Formats: sequence, structure tokens, C-alpha cells
Amino acid sequence: MKINKTKIAIVAVAAAVLAAIAHIPQKKPEMRKSEQTVYTVKSQAVQQADLQEYMLLNGNVKADNTISVYPDIGGKLLSVPVTLGTYVKKGQLIAEVDPSTPGTVYAKSPVYAPIEGYITSLPLTQGTTVSTSTEIAKIGNINKLQIEAKVPESSIAVLENGLTAEVTLAAYKGITFPAHIFRISPIVDETSRTKEIYFLFDSSDPRINAGMYVRIKLNTVLHKDALSVPSDAVITESGRQYVYVLAPAAAGASSTTVKKTEITTGVTVDARTEVLSGLTAADTIVVNGMQVLSDGVTVREVGGR
Repeated sequence: MKINKTKIAIVAVAAAVLAAIAHIPQKKPEMRKSEQTVYTVKSQAVQQADLQEYMLLNGNVKADNTISVYPDIGGKLLSVPVTLGTYVKKGQLIAEVDPSTPGTVYAKSPVYAPIEGYITSLPLTQGTTVSTSTEIAKIGNINKLQIEAKVPESSIAVLENGLTAEVTLAAYKGITFPAHIFRISPIVDETSRTKEIYFLFDSSDPRINAGMYVRIKLNTVLHKDALSVPSDAVITESGRQYVYVLAPAAAGASSTTVKKTEITTGVTVDARTEVLSGLTAADTIVVNGMQVLSDGVTVREVGGR
């Protein structure tokens, strides 16, 4: 039929047109360039300055040349004619012991001061039973005071005479008294695993008394002109340490890039870590925001350098 032939012709023409269109080169849509991510960070210049290691200790102020006094015979402490802080001369009577027992009477046994000085300890009261190993008193020179402290065995390698210290007393907050090591015990106590060290104050001060408790900041190893960075800025990965170093920013630019740089570290003192290699004093590193960074990314500084 004529109508069918017409439909067939129309369909054929449409197919031909579609085929022709399919062979026309198509222009691909242009990919939209993604915007570059810029990270906000804080930075800080690498510091070059002396890095002073130290240890914190507790100690007690003691009279110099302190001697414990013991009786020559056991018995009852009959009298103590001195008081705490009394100045005594060598050979002065400081106590009497009655060695008498029920049914026997003996002469009083005197206890004399073996040296001149001040009574710094009187631990017993009249009537106490004592033996030849009982300490009756302590005598020392309170005009020349010293500090006794104990250092753990693990830290004794750095000890030497002359090391300086800053001493603080509970009674005088905010005031430091300079001192230095003048004697180190030659042995380590087997029970406490500590070594005794002794300090002298650099100058006498009437505010310091024998018997006072002190806190000591002992300066040990000094690292001269050491490069250091904030410890929190150091990233550890697989046993290696890294920091992000800022590239010099172009003139007028508000952003720059960072380089992930491996470093070799030394000691850490007061949240600053010594850098032995990998940085120079001219470098500036990221100190806040480095957790999301990777090598070569763009950053913008906030409160930098």
C-alpha cells in the first residue's frame, strides 16, 4: 500500500539522519578544574640557643660538719642541760646517763660535746632508756649550712663537683638561692639505689635554717647554641622524625608550600626538642596544623614566623 511505503521511507530517512549525526565529531565537555586546597597553619622559626638539661631533687638543709653524739654506757637518760639550738664548746656537758640497775648503784656517766657547734637535734627526753648505739644529740656548725640530697642511680653519670643549682624553700615562695655541688658520695646505697650529694649555698642567708626542706633544680648538661623546635611539632612515623618546613613565600603572596623534612633529634628539655641534623637556623616550621599536611601542599600562615 502507498501509505506503508511512505512510512517506510520516512523511517529510512530518519535512520540515515541519526547515523550521520552519530559520525559527527563531538566536542567533549571541558572538565572543570578543581580548586586547590589551602591549609591554615601556624609557624615558628627554628630556635638556636643554649639548651640546659636539669634534674629536680628534694633535699634537707643540714649544719656543716654535723656529728652524732652517743653515750659511753647504757642506762637511763638522767638529764639534758642543753636545748635545741644551744651553742656548745668542745668538752661541754650535754647529758648524763644513770647506768644503775635495780639492786646496784653506779656513778652518773657524763656525755660531753666532741666538737664545738650548735645542738641541731635532741631526739630523746629525760627518762628514756638508752644504749651505746642510741643517738643522744647532733652537733653542727649552723653558720655554714649545706644541703643533702639523693640522686637515683640511673642519673648519676652526669654528676660532678661544681654543678650549679637553684634552690627554693617552702617558706619563701618565688625566691631562689644559688648553690653548687661540693661533695659526691663515692658509693651507691644498695637499698635505695641512690647516691648522696651535698650542696653549699653560694652565699650565707639568715633566712635559711638547718632542718629546712628544699626543692633543687640541678643544672647538668649544657648544649651550647643548640637548634631546637617545639616537641609537639615533631611527627614520628615508623621510628623516624619529621617536621614540615615552610618554603619562602613569594613577594605579596598570602600562601606558600611545605616540605616534609626528616630530622635527627637529641634531648628534650621543657617541651623543646634538640635537632641534630635536617634543619638550619634559617628554617621556619609548622607548629600547629601539621596533622593534615602532606609533602608539597599549599598552606596559609596565621600568626606565623
